[in-house]
Amino acid sequence: MKYKRTEDLLEQLKKQNIKYDDYLAKNEDSFVVQDLSEYWREVIEKSNMTKVDIINKADIGYTYFYNVIGGKSIPSRDTLVKLFLSMRAGLEECQKALKLYNWSGLYPKNKRDSILIYALAHSLSLYDTEEILEDKGEKIFRTS
Repeated sequence: MKYKRTEDLLEQLKKQNIKYDDYLAKNEDSFVVQDLSEYWREVIEKSNMTKVDIINKADIGYTYFYNVIGGKSIPSRDTLVKLFLSMRAGLEECQKALKLYNWSGLYPKNKRDSILIYALAHSLSLYDTEEILEDKGEKIFRTS
């Protein structure tokens, strides 16, 4: 199976004479389907951290964390970024998680997002990232 490019799918959808059911039938293999709990398992395993360490570094509740990784709770955009910073996971992993949860990706033309991109790309800790955010006059994570 060959996945179609996003741009090609978008062009198909914009055509005046397309019927949505036909579009679905033709492109069924191109839709992103990922088990969130499986993605979390992969990312956590790759981090070489225990779940307890991640919870403590991210400063979130145990029950909430397990609900998120188990697919029972949908985390906010900031909570996702906090978790990925806490695991020192890469930018690509974080951007993928944001997409999987239907959040917008981090955008380099947004000042706060550019700081988060920098922090993820350079494996900064959550605390170092919050220092930069505060220093640059941007909202930190813990003020919600």
